Amino acid sequence: MNIFISNKLFCALALLVVCAMACKYGSSSPTNTYKAFFDAQKKKDVAATKKTLSKSSIEMMEKAAKEQNKTLDQALKEGLESPAAKSLNMPPTRNEKIEGANATLEVQDEDSKKWETMYFVKEDGDWKIALDKTVQEMLKNLGK
Repeated sequence: MNIFISNKLFCALALLVVCAMACKYGSSSPTNTYKAFFDAQKKKDVAATKKTLSKSSIEMMEKAAKEQNKTLDQALKEGLESPAAKSLNMPPTRNEKIEGANATLEVQDEDSKKWETMYFVKEDGDWKIALDKTVQEMLKNLGK
């Protein structure tokens, strides 16, 4: 009977560990981060939007906000309330590619229907949107 209890306890602990690891390591993906970003924008939730952005993206945006004599939160709030943030439907995504601590995801532009590449970085175990890199790559492509 003790062996039965030990096996049952072992199985329960093993299941608990697997679930904990799945929550810690399996819940974050570039696609899930993009969905969280889109949902936060839709709700006009500045704090939740910032949680999806990389540290370097936050720094870039803080610099831009400072140049406009605004805080990052003020600039984000204005951006979330602008007509450009009008879409209620999440755009289609495809081709998530993960290479180490970097990733890309293609997102379809609602108006042009073109596929744009978004860049992500893994920070503190979670995928974050690298808007700074996304903007750099878009500017590079405009020059071509």
